[in-house]
Amino acid sequence: MRKIFLLVLVLLTSVAQATHNRAGEITYNWISGLTYEFKITTYTKESAPADRCDLTIDWGDLGTSTLYRTNGPVGACPSPARMGEVLPGDYKRNVYEGQHTFSAPGIYIVTVEDQNRNSGVNNIPSSVNVPFFIQTVLRINPQLGPNNSVQLLNPPIDDGCVNRIFVHNPSAFDPDGDSLGYQLVNCRGASGVEIVQTYDPSIVQNPVRVDSVNGEFIWDTPQNQGQFNFAILITEYRKGPTGFWEIIGSVTRDMQVDITNCNNNPPFIDPMGPYCVIAGQNLSFPVRADDPDRNTVVLTGTGGPLVVSNPATFIQPITGLAPVTGFFSWNTDCIHVGKQPYTMTFKVKDNAFNSADPDLVGFQSVEIQVIAPAPQNPTVIAQASSLLLQWDTSICIQADGYRIYRKDQFYGYTPDSCETGVPVYTGYKQIAEISSVFTTSYLDSDNLKLGNQYCYMVIAYFDDGSESQASIEVCAQLTQDAPILTKVDVVTSDLINGVIDLAWLPVRELDSAITPSNYAYALFRGLGKNPSSYDSIAFFPSYTDTVFTDSGLNTEEETYTYKVQFYHSGSAGNGYLAGKSSNPASSVFLNARPQDASNLLTFSFNVPWINERFVIYRQNITGQFDSIAEVETSFYLDTALNNGDTYCYRVLAKGAYSGGNIYSPLLNRSQIQCSTPIDTTRPCPPLLSSQFDCKRNDLVLFWENPSDNCPEDIAYYNLYFKPAEDDEFPSSPLVSNINSDFFDNFDGELIGCYAVSAVDDANGDPGGSANESELSNVICLEACPNLELPNVFTPNGDEFNRTFTVVRDENGIPLVNSIDAFDMQVFNRWGQRVYSTQSLDAFVEVGWNGIDENSGQECSEGVYFFVCKYTALSVRSVPEQEIHGSVHLFR
Repeated sequence: MRKIFLLVLVLLTSVAQATHNRAGEITYNWISGLTYEFKITTYTKESAPADRCDLTIDWGDLGTSTLYRTNGPVGACPSPARMGEVLPGDYKRNVYEGQHTFSAPGIYIVTVEDQNRNSGVNNIPSSVNVPFFIQTVLRINPQLGPNNSVQLLNPPIDDGCVNRIFVHNPSAFDPDGDSLGYQLVNCRGASGVEIVQTYDPSIVQNPVRVDSVNGEFIWDTPQNQGQFNFAILITEYRKGPTGFWEIIGSVTRDMQVDITNCNNNPPFIDPMGPYCVIAGQNLSFPVRADDPDRNTVVLTGTGGPLVVSNPATFIQPITGLAPVTGFFSWNTDCIHVGKQPYTMTFKVKDNAFNSADPDLVGFQSVEIQVIAPAPQNPTVIAQASSLLLQWDTSICIQADGYRIYRKDQFYGYTPDSCETGVPVYTGYKQIAEISSVFTTSYLDSDNLKLGNQYCYMVIAYFDDGSESQASIEVCAQLTQDAPILTKVDVVTSDLINGVIDLAWLPVRELDSAITPSNYAYALFRGLGKNPSSYDSIAFFPSYTDTVFTDSGLNTEEETYTYKVQFYHSGSAGNGYLAGKSSNPASSVFLNARPQDASNLLTFSFNVPWINERFVIYRQNITGQFDSIAEVETSFYLDTALNNGDTYCYRVLAKGAYSGGNIYSPLLNRSQIQCSTPIDTTRPCPPLLSSQFDCKRNDLVLFWENPSDNCPEDIAYYNLYFKPAEDDEFPSSPLVSNINSDFFDNFDGELIGCYAVSAVDDANGDPGGSANESELSNVICLEACPNLELPNVFTPNGDEFNRTFTVVRDENGIPLVNSIDAFDMQVFNRWGQRVYSTQSLDAFVEVGWNGIDENSGQECSEGVYFFVCKYTALSVRSVPEQEIHGSVHLFR
């Protein structure tokens, strides 16, 4: 009896020592190399006899360590462990810290398991017997750089009331500026097994959710009182060297909520922000908290701005009768610039008027984005054939460097208050990247054209991917020390006698001290938009000669490109080259491609000016050309035409140089191009669906035509079939000329893959060539193989069950389908084979009649054993199946 009492006492003591864990998480900081410092933070039930002076941590690399508690006073725990921090409400906060060096890069799941959770957790059955388990994932990847885990600044314990919305925010801060995502996960028990009842609606009732962006946990609204545990997975994302976001680590917080019946209403904080501030400026705003019951409240704040270098100020706690107001102030600095915004989480806790009611809390989060200022004082000046861009060093010397953007005309960009970089909509394109913040000039000589104005913006960029605001736009143009072509106009469109008019501007900016007078020009012509060589076609001894008509050309089929060179006196062969060549300019070439009841016009050119608009002309029945449209794109679709009729077009391009002192618009025509519309447009592939009953071998395929921008002249459909997924569809359809949008007239086995195509009406011409669409989506049907065998048969001549074959239904239909290869063997009790067949048809139609295939004699009554091997019909390669069984022969 004494032994039994002692055993019971030991068991009770064990339970008492294991009923304390409420909540917690594991976080870490990078030290150097492969060494990290880990922190285990737990919240336990202070009144429980159980207490942990140390905890064992599993590093995820087959190693474990003992970490001692490092917070609180010195006490009963053996040195160096401390006693933890006692909190109001029967809580104790425990911190355990230690370092670990991993052997190599990799993914490590770091875990802690401790006996046990506190008793009475509603959504963890028998919680007093369930271990407390938390885990954190560390990914060591040299390409992504070292990582510090997210830091959770709000404790994972809060109180709530029945029928009152409950809100909690962990106030997560990532020291590295990584992007954070939040999701709910199950709590875990022994060996990390998930506790599936965590969100059981029969226990939790109204669902809980977490905001995936700001981490706000919302329960709207608790219906049952008691303690509940939930878990939030906080994942860190970082952009890798390939430009894709990758997971760099995660922390799982196990949190506890205590819900009671009460009359208290939760306090709240007025919404704020979001805010954007330029580094170097001050951000200040009020934070107002109120309480519906006008209780005394306590306002506090947590977040990254309070823990970074040069932190913000928020004097706290602020205590008083609701409402109360605090003031946030932050003198930002360049070290605060980051791709991700900072989050400040403000918390208000009331002091319930009724002491029996719990104190409730409210949260309000606000994002603060700190951006880098724009580079200052940019200038650009012409230097020979280049433009020199200069600017001041960024005040944020932490920047990696600068990016240079260019556009061939002024935009007038004014960034929004939090707009960084150079937006795509401005039309600016990046032309250079400078990898030093102290290099503040760039010489641009890339494809610059005389007569155009070039505008620039500069931004600073940082190693985390953030960018400064863009500088103001600065513009300049090259010195006009060469002729400028302004006209390449196709006057006559002909295969042999085509004519092009040309014009150019004379050289305007020459130093007469080094360039003698008596100027001349030479005109050169090349074939195509980008000719590899030019032929000299004319020489002009007079400086005032700036026009020319080029004739005898094949303007119908060819594009011609011209350039003008500037000479001093004499002839082109003997003269002295004083300037340089103009930029080349080509004629506008029109291409017309026939389509169904339409012609697609495209126009191409290579000119130094900017062609801004295009007027489309179409020839009428009198031979005159009428304007039918004006567009800004270099293509036009002329619709509502008659197939078989011929239409002729030409295009007038309207352009201009973006620089000053050059007349505009520049008007240049294309050649004449004719086209006859014809239906060469294939219908869109249909969208295929199916209804398939594999047991009844019943199939209906049905389809529909996409509605967006698809031809409607469909005459019929073709159905294609292939037996295996990896096969190619045959060139000929299984069924053709289907005039409906479904098909169900199938014979035989249906397993395989199907697709349909749509065929048009061949321009309405019965003898014409029809257009067939590409194949639809492919539907592959898998079998549900069935083979039912009896366990007894009676070959006694009475016409019932006289052979061993497949079972039949009440209609005499064999219960077998979708079987491909087949092999049946039957053995007697001594292992001698008495029947075999590899023909499924023979087994179904005839079966085994009880005759020994070796002797031809009737087999005696008794139990016989069979081995049936088969392969199911499938669109894929499937393994052979094998059935072992027995059948009783009676006579």
